[in-house]
Amino acid sequence: MVKAVLAPEKGQPPMPNMNPARKPRAASLVSTTIDQAPGDLLDQWRAFASSSPTPMHNPDWLNGYFAGQRSNLQVYALLESGSLAGVAPFLRRNWPLKWHLGEWCVASFPLKRFRLLGGPLAFPEDETSCDLLFRRVLSEGGFDAVFIEEVPVDSFFWKYLHSSRLIRESFLLYQPDRVSPHPVLRIEGTFENYMGKFSSKHRNTLQRKIRKLREAAGGDLRLLRYESPEQVASFLDIAVDISRKTYQWQLHQRGLSATGLLRERLSFAAAQGWMRSYLLYCGERAVAFIVGYQYNGTFLLDEIGHDPDWSKYSAGAVLQLLTVEDLFNYNRARVFDLQDYARYKDELSNENYLQGRVFLFRRGVYSCFLTAGHRVCSAVTLSASAALEKMGLKSNVRKLIRRVGSRAEEGAK
Repeated sequence: MVKAVLAPEKGQPPMPNMNPARKPRAASLVSTTIDQAPGDLLDQWRAFASSSPTPMHNPDWLNGYFAGQRSNLQVYALLESGSLAGVAPFLRRNWPLKWHLGEWCVASFPLKRFRLLGGPLAFPEDETSCDLLFRRVLSEGGFDAVFIEEVPVDSFFWKYLHSSRLIRESFLLYQPDRVSPHPVLRIEGTFENYMGKFSSKHRNTLQRKIRKLREAAGGDLRLLRYESPEQVASFLDIAVDISRKTYQWQLHQRGLSATGLLRERLSFAAAQGWMRSYLLYCGERAVAFIVGYQYNGTFLLDEIGHDPDWSKYSAGAVLQLLTVEDLFNYNRARVFDLQDYARYKDELSNENYLQGRVFLFRRGVYSCFLTAGHRVCSAVTLSASAALEKMGLKSNVRKLIRRVGSRAEEGAK
């Protein structure tokens, strides 16, 4: 699912500060579902969201992207003197919490999540406004945990979550993993300027990967871009065929496995001019895909995958580099948001900032049980990973787990 936080301009905070810190003023909070939001509120919301880089702050995006879940989209609008001063969209969803040992899921527990959409809270930077929101969220209930992700750790909101008396007394805060870098490519200058950030050795390595893949393709290497509603079906049919071969699909039921839902979302985004997805062809065969969106000058990487048979030719790495070149040269984006951290994404980026995610559990025995078990599994995984890394076995064990898991999934079909 799309998640987006715009990277900072150099020396600036990670999100444009739509609501700068100031003395709190008398305010009221309106709570509504998005399908019942009054027209005047929607008009103010559209104007309010026009400067935001994330589509999750745009009511029109939410209406289309979550078309089948509108009744579960809860919106809290902060009003000051009748004017919109902040908006917080949440999605209520049954989304289990899983305990993992490495890539093995050892247990899964039902969890009603109330997920804040859009990363950082688009509210004024004062404790009074945030308290007003979370008191209302707590009183309305209907969830086991509030789920908040992609929050810059140097932001007011992150500090509020960890220091607020209201949060401390009303919720059990659980941070499921360490903070991690959020890699971003700011698209400035030319593609040649961008390539100049790499050492000559690394540039040669990248060019060698492209050359090797082109040779394997018999000289025919093509990147195709898909943007229009008429292209959705052909793109998705081919991309899903690739995704089915990946360990993400076979071991975790991820990738493009929610095909019907993705088809609806891509059709909606294409109709709005927001779809921007890619296929990499070697000869007549598509070997890698990117599902992406471009919104307000930000290109959002949603899903990426490649045919495992072409891994030895670095098909995924070539696809990403060619995509970056296209972002420089066609309908130029300002930012390529690479989403969650991975080493290969860090290599592509030219900026990053630290982000984190938290659960705010309703207090009780169940939440204590869930967090305790999750914490133990995470600690065991980290210890085992460190030991395998020290012995030089981590990569081989990971490949073995993915191979065995994929075969087990195929055998169960």
